[in-house]
Amino acid sequence: MSPEYYRSAVRSSVARQAVRKLGRLRRSGDGRLGSLGHDFDRGHREYVKKLPEGGRLWLRTKPFSAPPNFELAACLRTFAHVVDHLGLGLRAQVLDVGCGPGWMSEYLARCGYWVTGIDISEDMVEIARLRVSRIPEQVGDGIEPLAEFDAMPVREMPWIDRFDAAVLYDTMHHFDDELETLRVILRSLVPGGTIYIREGARPAEGSEGEQALIEEMRVHRTLESPFDPRYLLKVVRKAGFEDVHRLVEVDELVPVDDLRQPFNAFTRFFRYRGGRGDINTVVARKPIGLEIPTEAANFTGRIESLGLWDDSSEPGVHLMWVEVTNEGRAFWPSAKGFPFPSGVVTIAPYTLDEAGERAELGRSTLPHGVSPGTSARVLVRVPSEATRNEVRIDLVREGLAWFSELGGQPLVVSPKG
Repeated sequence: MSPEYYRSAVRSSVARQAVRKLGRLRRSGDGRLGSLGHDFDRGHREYVKKLPEGGRLWLRTKPFSAPPNFELAACLRTFAHVVDHLGLGLRAQVLDVGCGPGWMSEYLARCGYWVTGIDISEDMVEIARLRVSRIPEQVGDGIEPLAEFDAMPVREMPWIDRFDAAVLYDTMHHFDDELETLRVILRSLVPGGTIYIREGARPAEGSEGEQALIEEMRVHRTLESPFDPRYLLKVVRKAGFEDVHRLVEVDELVPVDDLRQPFNAFTRFFRYRGGRGDINTVVARKPIGLEIPTEAANFTGRIESLGLWDDSSEPGVHLMWVEVTNEGRAFWPSAKGFPFPSGVVTIAPYTLDEAGERAELGRSTLPHGVSPGTSARVLVRVPSEATRNEVRIDLVREGLAWFSELGGQPLVVSPKG
């Protein structure tokens, strides 16, 4: 359930009666809203079937339902926040956790990411597949949108060191064991990978928002248990993530004349400083220093020369085409330019100095993401004077390691004759 829903909901007398009957909500004191103790997995699996046709239509069309409304604008703004903050290259692998009917997955696929969506509900997954199948054959930069979906609980995810980012958009409050959920997601991310959580915060006790969530749990037998902001930060850290931060959303256009009024500027400063109290947005990273499982075989690639050093129209530069092949099991995301986001793969020529240390000669970027078993051609540029010596060309997972440090072999190019 979105925060917009329970923020505007009317207090439910039926929900209050349900709470009195139970005595109190379960788990009401650990940083989350308590539950009603139902079989949550079953409730989520059966959720779509219980909806009237209007509700199912909403799942298929949100946020692009007509006419344009507040929810459409809010979704598009927050979707853009996600993509902007992740800063990933084309064909980066993104996990949409609790993807539901694919609202976020569709947006990410249209941005050129390779999306994997999971949800416990087969009905939700089918809607998500249908949504993505309707995307045009090509999106930005002439690439095909890629998205795949699986119906499974998060705790059964099999992936290790696969995804560049995991997004949980309005889903974290559905998971009963938040710590175990986050640990499974941590395992699925590449070292340095990002988790992005965005959803509603726990409403005040006895508020209309709390009553609306209780009513939702009573009717649909699902778990609607949002977090206190401080508790969510704590549990993300406990799961093993680092660089954990809560973000503040600033979502309005402000007339310049308003900012010239001292009182208006003063009040807006404190409003933004505190953030929206009903929104939880948390980002964090998987530590790079964690041991890389050898069985994952992620960082394996081959570089082959497609010719000799050639002169460039640019004075003092030599060029060579090479072909790089992904022989591992992890996707190689690309980047459009420097500074390179953590996790992207680049091509790095270098020479060795007298001490045997690398003298780097810059970076070349992949023209697109490279999936396992496929190749890409890359034009490598180096200073002409460097080709008088032996040049080595290696692959780099930015922010993590050179492939040669993980068992790979660089391409060795003899001096230009």
